[in-house]
Amino acid sequence: MPVVPVLLVLVMGLPILWLGLAAMTATGSNGFTATMLPTALRETVLLMLTVGLATGVTGLVAAWLVTHFEFPGRRIFDWALILPLAVPTYLAAYTYVEFLGFTGPVQQFVRMLTGAETLRDYWFPDIRSNWGASVVLSAVLYPYVYAACRAFFLMQSASLDLAARTLGASRARTFFEVTLPISRPAIVVGVTLAMMEVVNDLGAVQYFGVNSLTAIIYSTWINRSDFPGAAQLAVTIVLVIALLILLERAARRNRVYQSHRDSRVPPGRERLKGGWAAIASGYCTLLLGLGFGLPFGLLVYLAFRRVSPETVSLTLTALGPTIVLATAGALVTVVIGLIAAKQSAGPAVSRGAIKIATLGYAIPGTVLALGLLQPLGKADLWINRATIALFDWRPGLVISGSMLALVYVYTIRFLAVGHSTLDEAMKKRGDNMLLAGRVLGARGLGLLFRIDLPTLTPAILTAATLVFVEIVKELPATLLLRPLGVDTLATIVYSHANVSLFAQAAMPALFIVLAGLVPVVLATRIGSGRKL
Repeated sequence: MPVVPVLLVLVMGLPILWLGLAAMTATGSNGFTATMLPTALRETVLLMLTVGLATGVTGLVAAWLVTHFEFPGRRIFDWALILPLAVPTYLAAYTYVEFLGFTGPVQQFVRMLTGAETLRDYWFPDIRSNWGASVVLSAVLYPYVYAACRAFFLMQSASLDLAARTLGASRARTFFEVTLPISRPAIVVGVTLAMMEVVNDLGAVQYFGVNSLTAIIYSTWINRSDFPGAAQLAVTIVLVIALLILLERAARRNRVYQSHRDSRVPPGRERLKGGWAAIASGYCTLLLGLGFGLPFGLLVYLAFRRVSPETVSLTLTALGPTIVLATAGALVTVVIGLIAAKQSAGPAVSRGAIKIATLGYAIPGTVLALGLLQPLGKADLWINRATIALFDWRPGLVISGSMLALVYVYTIRFLAVGHSTLDEAMKKRGDNMLLAGRVLGARGLGLLFRIDLPTLTPAILTAATLVFVEIVKELPATLLLRPLGVDTLATIVYSHANVSLFAQAAMPALFIVLAGLVPVVLATRIGSGRKL
């Protein structure tokens, strides 16, 4: 049995193993879990289904338009429609409420037109509701479906569509009878990823008042200190995630039935004219505006409308810990990701163990943080007992009360990001360079630092950048495990938004979105280099 892969599974899987044990042996729950579980499951599933349906339709249509037709702005929309991924769901929620809420510009304009003064004088839909959560989450998560379907369409043969059109099928009939059926695997993959983001979200669902599983877990632990009940809910989330992963894997297996592009039939685009061209451009503009334009534009306006020493100080205060945590987390994650990537080249047992160890990316941060609270607390207890026995000194909370706990949970959460990037780079490089180095006498650390790492430098930098950005945006795990008095950009925005002071935290929020643009730009550059 390979030692390193098994050790990685145990270390990375500690939160889930601990929660599973706590859920099975739970005896102290106060009954709140049994009462809220049906409600939480119902609202979570309903939100997943509505967001899945909305993102599936909007993302598919957008990908179909930019890959099959030529219309004004298509080249810009081709890459720009991915930009909403730079906006975390909780920031989208805060900006939409700021824009559509009672004090926002839309309702101010309505009151100006109607002469109304209070909500009793006119009707306006309440954005802080289940339907509001569905709309906002769909607006920023549709790129998962768009990216999957766009890549799928670019790899497909244009001969299928051409044959259908030659036989007299209209655009609509070709879409519903040819394009839609063969693109189902890509749609399922994108929708599954969007649904997993819905399950993982905490800030947005809390703000909209949705009793989702993650929101109830957070409330059960923070407000009621009911760890057994929170563990039972966390295990329920893990089961939901496992079901989504199985669906996604099944969709990937179905890809063997796809018709790959014939090099003799390049992907052609039909030029739209008149009203159809305007509809296509308008549709893509609307998607981009709702998902990125409105949140980003409002953040820029709020951040620079009232620049004061207080807002600058607030931003700088949170920026320091954020950079430290993101840098430390990225460094540890990339190192472990490199070890995992090297183990992936081993036997089937090692590859299977590494796949299990990298599943943390699919688990909500709330669940991972909850699963680390007790084991890290016990580790601190053992450390204090040892130091008292040896040195008559009590260090206090060494792990659970420090940034080490956050670095640990970040590593578990984002190991898949670092591992996948490095694993792909190692497969592309191959072993020939390493074999040549060994023939020339390089061994051990010399081979590692003179040949192995230098040839992987671009992938290492890319992986570190992606993990760094993900940590900057991360909210749920940071809320639960951060040391007292330590705030990141995300937690500052969260705390201000929940006391109706989001405008004061617009500058930290803008920094988060700007950081989120980095992987989007990287993906766009990589995609442009592989353009078909």
